[in-house]
Amino acid sequence: MTPVARRSPAVPIALALLALLVIAQLAYPQVPAAWVDRMTVLTVLLFLGASVAAAWARSGPRFALALAGLGFLVGYLSEVVGVATGFPFSEYLYTERLQPQLLDVPIVIPLAWAMMAYPAWRVGELVGSTPVARAVVAAGALTAWDVALDPQMVGIGYWEWPNGGAYVGIPLVNFLGWFAVGLVLFGWWALVARVPHVPSRRSLVDALGPLLYAWTWIGETVAHALFFAGWGVAIASFAAMGVFAVPALLRLRAGEPG
Repeated sequence: MTPVARRSPAVPIALALLALLVIAQLAYPQVPAAWVDRMTVLTVLLFLGASVAAAWARSGPRFALALAGLGFLVGYLSEVVGVATGFPFSEYLYTERLQPQLLDVPIVIPLAWAMMAYPAWRVGELVGSTPVARAVVAAGALTAWDVALDPQMVGIGYWEWPNGGAYVGIPLVNFLGWFAVGLVLFGWWALVARVPHVPSRRSLVDALGPLLYAWTWIGETVAHALFFAGWGVAIASFAAMGVFAVPALLRLRAGEPG
């Protein structure tokens, strides 16, 4: 699987969806309470569309749909097991706000796993030098996102941690669970996809995935500082995601392989 031509129609689609995503996320903290659940679903769908289009533009439709599908499958199965058993995220439960639900898991949740699969993988490609390293870095990038995600979604009331935890009421083992699931997802992907490590051209096509991750990094930091969980979570998420975003962006800018 090699990068597709820069003129791929997926490029303008990705850019249009990214622009709509930015607008929706900027509006998100200001919408009336009655619209919040719809806006949550809308931002996930816009992000997912932008992510799939970005992957499609660089590596073709088979790559894009397979990675998103794998992200959905692994994410959904991990959530079903997690809600039923408390493994590997610790004991938690979803409220009734996000619908529809299947086996007590809102369908939008595995869509969120799918939407971040490509940006996290591209970070892994840029930072890691071997298939194993790429899978580990991608799993770390995915986990770092949850440092921002969980406090926001708990604060809105989408899920709960009955026993609390050390990080704003969230158990630290949750993040170990995210990393483990990320290793399954990206380890599986690195094994079955056999994606070649192609030279970066510092083109827009190469940048779309890392830019989605970088936008999430900055956006979550500002959103927590101004609207959601406060400066403590803003600093934590800025540090956690920055560990992965900064070296990925630097390698992308330098045109190094990735």
